[in-house]
Amino acid sequence: MMTSRPTKTLVAAAGLLLPLAALTGCGSVQAAAGLTPAPAAAATSTATPTATPTPVAVVPVQNDLALGSAHHELQAGGMTLAVNYWSTLDMGAWTAEAAKPVQLAATITGPNLGTAKKQQKAYVSNFTVTSSLVAADGTETTGATVQDTSRQTPGYLAMAPYAYSTSFVIPAVPAGTRSVELLISYDVLEQSAPGAADYSKQTATDSLTLAIAQPTTR
Repeated sequence: MMTSRPTKTLVAAAGLLLPLAALTGCGSVQAAAGLTPAPAAAATSTATPTATPTPVAVVPVQNDLALGSAHHELQAGGMTLAVNYWSTLDMGAWTAEAAKPVQLAATITGPNLGTAKKQQKAYVSNFTVTSSLVAADGTETTGATVQDTSRQTPGYLAMAPYAYSTSFVIPAVPAGTRSVELLISYDVLEQSAPGAADYSKQTATDSLTLAIAQPTTR
C-alpha cells in the first residue's frame, strides 16, 4: 500500500505533460514541413475627405446714385414726368450715422400741355416718399415717411420752363444697414380743358435704391 501511491502520482504527472508535448510537437511538425502561419492582416485606415466650405456669393448692392445722379421718366396717364435725382453728399460718405440728403426736380410733359392759352396746364399736388431699411441679411424695416402737400390750389406748376423741385434728408440708420429703398409717388393734376377749373388726377410712382457705405476692415 505504501509503494503504490508514488506510482499513481507519476502517472498523473505524465498525463498532465501529454497535452503540452502534443502542442509542442504540432508546432515542430509545421516548422519541419516548411509551413509558416499566415501573418495577421495589417490594419488599414481610410482617409476621411475634408469638407470644403461652399463659397458664399457676394451680391453687390445696387446704388441708383452711384454715378452721382439718376434720370427717370414716369408715366402719369397720358403725361410723362421726367425726374432728376441727386445728392450733395458724396456716396462714399453715405454712412449709417450720416444725414443723407436727396434732391430732385420733376417736369411734366404731355400732348395737351403748354403755356399757351389754348393748352392745358399740369401741377404736382402731392409728393410722398417712404423709406425701407435693408439689413445685410435682407431683412427690411420700414423707415420714415416724408410728404409734401401743396398749400396752393391746384398745386405746384410743373411744366417747362417750371419744375417741381424739393429735397429731403434720410437720417441716421442702424449700423449694419446695407441699403435704403425709397418708394416715391407724385400726384399730378391736369386741367380738363384750357382755362378750366376742373382737373383730373394721375399718380406716378418711382423707386430708388441707395447703398450705405460700409466701414472698411483692416
